[in-house]
Amino acid sequence: MSNEPEFRETKPTRNPLARIPLASGDLFLRYPEDGELRARTVVSRSQCRSTGKYPSWKTGRSIQWESPHERAVARLLDADPEVALFREQPLTICYTNHGESRRHYPDFLVEWRNGYRELWEVKSASDAARPEIVERTLYLTDVLPQAGFAYRMIVAEEIRTGPHLANAETLLKYGRVPVAVDDRERIRQILLSAPFVTWGAAKEGILGPRGRANLARLTLEGVLKFDRNARISDGTQFMLRS
Repeated sequence: MSNEPEFRETKPTRNPLARIPLASGDLFLRYPEDGELRARTVVSRSQCRSTGKYPSWKTGRSIQWESPHERAVARLLDADPEVALFREQPLTICYTNHGESRRHYPDFLVEWRNGYRELWEVKSASDAARPEIVERTLYLTDVLPQAGFAYRMIVAEEIRTGPHLANAETLLKYGRVPVAVDDRERIRQILLSAPFVTWGAAKEGILGPRGRANLARLTLEGVLKFDRNARISDGTQFMLRS
C-alpha cells in the first residue's frame, strides 16, 4: 500500500487567453490572470445570496460556492478518487452565437486521472430547462471539445438521488486526517489475508481506534474501494483496489 498521494493545487500559469477559431465565430477561453485561482470572485461581504466556502482535502484549499447545489457537487468531486483535481469558476468562455456576443462562467473544471477534462455547469432542473440555457448547453457541448474540454450540465436534483452524495458526506466526515504508516500496513496485511473488511467491523475496533477514519481516508485516496451504488452501512465491504 503506497503512502498517501499529494493532492495540492497550484495556481494557473497558462496563457490567460486562448483563441479557438470556429465556423460560427471565434471562441475565447480567458483564464485567471496573474496566478489567480478563479475567473471571478464568488464569496464577498456585499453579496446577499447564499454563498460559502467548502474545505477540500483534495485541493488543499477552500472551494467557493454560490449555491447549496454547488457545495454538494464539490463534495462529490472531493470524494471521488477518479477525480485528480477540480477548480471552481476556472475560466471565462467568450463566444458568438446567432451574431450575439456571449460570456459564460462555468462552475467547475474537473480533471480526471485519465487526463480527461470537463467543464461543469450546475443548475436546478427548472433552470437547466430554460430555453436560453438549453441552447447554450447544446452549443458548448458541440464546440468545446475543439478546445480540449467536454461540457456537462449537472442537474442538482439528480445528484441528490441515490446514495452517492450521502456516501461522499460519510467518507469526508471520517476521512480528513491522513493515515499513519503503521496503520496503512496493518490494513494492507488484513486485506491480503481476508477479502474485505466491513464498516461495522471497523466501528467495533478490528482496525484499531481509528478504524472507520482510516477506511474512509484510504477510500478517498483510491487505495480501497466499495460498492458506491449502495449507501454505506455496517455491512458495507471495503477491499483493496486491484
